[in-house]
Amino acid sequence: MENKKTGWFHYAWVVLIATVVMNFFYSIVYSSFSLYAASVLEKYPNISRTAYSVIPTLHSVFATVFLLTYGKIVQKLSFRWVILIGGIGIAIGYMIYSFASNIAMFYVGALFVGIFPAFCSSTTTGSLVNRWFGKLNTTLLSISMGIGGFGGTVGSIIVGKWLSSIGYEASFRNMAIVSFVVMAVVALLVRNSPAEKNTIMLWPSEEDKNAHSQEERAGYTLRQAMRTYSFWAIVVFFVLYAAAFYAAYANVALYMADLGWDPAVYGTIFGFVSTANVVAMFLGGYATDKMGPRLTILVLCALYAVICIVLGFTSPTVPMMYAVCILIGVCWLFCKVLHTPLALCFGNRDSASIIAILTAAITIGASVGIPAANIVYDATGSYAALFRALLVVLIVCLVLAFTGIRKVPGWDKVGGPDALKK
Repeated sequence: MENKKTGWFHYAWVVLIATVVMNFFYSIVYSSFSLYAASVLEKYPNISRTAYSVIPTLHSVFATVFLLTYGKIVQKLSFRWVILIGGIGIAIGYMIYSFASNIAMFYVGALFVGIFPAFCSSTTTGSLVNRWFGKLNTTLLSISMGIGGFGGTVGSIIVGKWLSSIGYEASFRNMAIVSFVVMAVVALLVRNSPAEKNTIMLWPSEEDKNAHSQEERAGYTLRQAMRTYSFWAIVVFFVLYAAAFYAAYANVALYMADLGWDPAVYGTIFGFVSTANVVAMFLGGYATDKMGPRLTILVLCALYAVICIVLGFTSPTVPMMYAVCILIGVCWLFCKVLHTPLALCFGNRDSASIIAILTAAITIGASVGIPAANIVYDATGSYAALFRALLVVLIVCLVLAFTGIRKVPGWDKVGGPDALKK
């Protein structure tokens, strides 16, 4: 990259704001879908709850399949087209939902609503931040994701009002229109790289100042990364940690209900998960930039161990459950933003492809973890046994973290490991 003047204002901030808008809308889509279930099942009693509950699972499956090819798609189309196509795809999926009259049509809609939000989520945000900013990447990603996360609160309120006033079909159609408009605006604002605005990235490293293209940035290609132990250790770590996290997240409220607590009590307690997560997003991103992802992950694993010990070996009280839900919110940081700094264990060159693979690992873990936890509970009839099993999974995660999470040799060299042979 040539040393071009950036002026008093850097376009990187416009790109960051665009990602905030994108994440805000993504949060609306992600958090509000479950609100439609009651209305759909009431209109079509021939659709069973079990059949309908498969739709969110299909969202995860289709997203995972897409994420495995994300890097190549970005290379061919650029982020602007990826975001625009994502908005169009989500719009098509919600439009199909609005006209669906049987479960097969809902499953077709799930294909679009599963694949295309992955165009407009943390994977794209992390990749754009890495291209436009040389430092404080995790801090900026956390800010974008944290502010965007408020979309879940706003979306639930809006969709709830739509369902009461205009019905679910019109609500689905409104979501389709909003999807297209929002992503079209974001696509207009985003640029694939600083070179498109005749500038350099903000706060670049010396290596980045000397690079003339993404291919000349320091680091490994995805193919090179896949030949290392660290890559597979990090991938497996993400799968296991996400499985353990979402297993706990999905069962804590049920645990409190089975303890006989009033819904108003455990509903209030569980609300602290989201509150703690928003705070952790803003503070945790900056802490990760200062401490590094490895130490951050070890701290989060220690906090998660506290959750498993409390729920696996004690009879939790109300104050203890408040503490547990706060810790769950903090540990959620890992599944939301830490895939980006971990991708940088291999440098910047092919970080978009690596971030996508790690995001897919999280999706796989979430898909596997919840049903696996249900199997353990059904087999033992005990939440204590479930959380003891999760503690074992966490020990495996710690081993992978200690042995695999590190900057690999050549991460700071153009050409990656091949540069070390010269």
